[in-house]
Amino acid sequence: MGKGNLAIDKSMAKTVVDGKIIIPLPKVLVENRYYPMFFVYSPTHCDDCGSKLHVNSHYTRFILSSHGTIARDVTYWTCFSCKKHFHDQIIGVPGSANYSYEFYEKQMSVRYDGRCSLNNSRKIGETYTEGLTDFCGRAPCATSLWLYEQQQAELSKQELLDQNIAFDRTLYVDGDWIKKGWKKKFETLLGREISEKEWKKMRYKSVYVIATKEKVFLDFEITDRLPTIEALMPLFIRIKNRFPEGKIQRIVSDEDKAIIGAVKSIFPEVVHSFCVFHQLKNVSKRYSDEFNSITNIPGNDELVYNEICQLIRSDTVISAVVCFQKIRELDSNLELSKASHKAISYAKEIFTKNVSFLKKGFTPETDNTMEQIFSLIGDIVDKARSFKTDSGLTNFCYNLFTYFNKRCFSTAVCLFFCKIYSIPLTLHF
Repeated sequence: MGKGNLAIDKSMAKTVVDGKIIIPLPKVLVENRYYPMFFVYSPTHCDDCGSKLHVNSHYTRFILSSHGTIARDVTYWTCFSCKKHFHDQIIGVPGSANYSYEFYEKQMSVRYDGRCSLNNSRKIGETYTEGLTDFCGRAPCATSLWLYEQQQAELSKQELLDQNIAFDRTLYVDGDWIKKGWKKKFETLLGREISEKEWKKMRYKSVYVIATKEKVFLDFEITDRLPTIEALMPLFIRIKNRFPEGKIQRIVSDEDKAIIGAVKSIFPEVVHSFCVFHQLKNVSKRYSDEFNSITNIPGNDELVYNEICQLIRSDTVISAVVCFQKIRELDSNLELSKASHKAISYAKEIFTKNVSFLKKGFTPETDNTMEQIFSLIGDIVDKARSFKTDSGLTNFCYNLFTYFNKRCFSTAVCLFFCKIYSIPLTLHF
């Protein structure tokens, strides 16, 4: 037992042999069998003709990992029958790369935690490898790490779609714009130059996300900037097939017509709520612009402010009409600030809009789940990189959403990820 009667973590113990510290390497699962990291696996027969392979040449490969620079002697082989060439496989190292999968995993973790871009991966390498390896400052180049991400996306996709979710039967849907595209490529396809104004409209894609109240991502769909109802239907069909009948009782979104149409088509029996978080935020902004803070609103204006907020939260047409009449009376009988007059003008707009939703059976929802989610996504995406291809953007979203579903502060019991820091990383091929 260690100090304070705490058990010593023996997994961190090292063995010293002839003055050198021996570090146990992790095991890697390959074809239902575990091999030590950096184990050299040699082919014996040709894949095409089945003939025995013969030695062609020997070579020493140097692989970068968080265990240091690993030197491994490998052999290149030749099939005399079909003249085909083969080489030894180093477990944990993809193909002919100079970086181990274990090193990639650690670099990915540091890059996302540090909110750094691929262009800064060298800086990450300097920070992360200092004192841990026999070299310092080395990190996979941008292209190598990007290619690794594309391969990892298939595993992230499966994990995202297979996760077992416990939620309160309410789902949240929203979309956000992400920049994507290569201007020169579009100009080549169109055979003409694209103006800056035109390009700003063309380069945006929309990422529509479905999540739970605990901010756990379930699925997403990448569409054009202003999608049709049909563009979002595959997303909702996948969600419907994923959960038993009656499991989903309510869906919350903003006033996006594409979402409303898709939900009505796929989930006609589910209650659809419209999020009024934006409306409340817009009203508060009109007062904070003039009085700096909501707490500084004068008495008469505070009456108007509270009544407008009550109007926004109204869950029936009758209560909405009553609130709107009170607002008009206050406007006629009280001396109000410019902020209140602006807020009342805004209240007239949202009254008409909200009443139309209430008549269709929608209910108001003030939870800002999706606002927090997209604030997080935007923070990552804006600082990470631009996206040149559809597949690159899709794969990035699979990796990003799967990563954040494992965050330590997730409140979903089934997704606690505390173990990630005490168990070996799982290596995938």
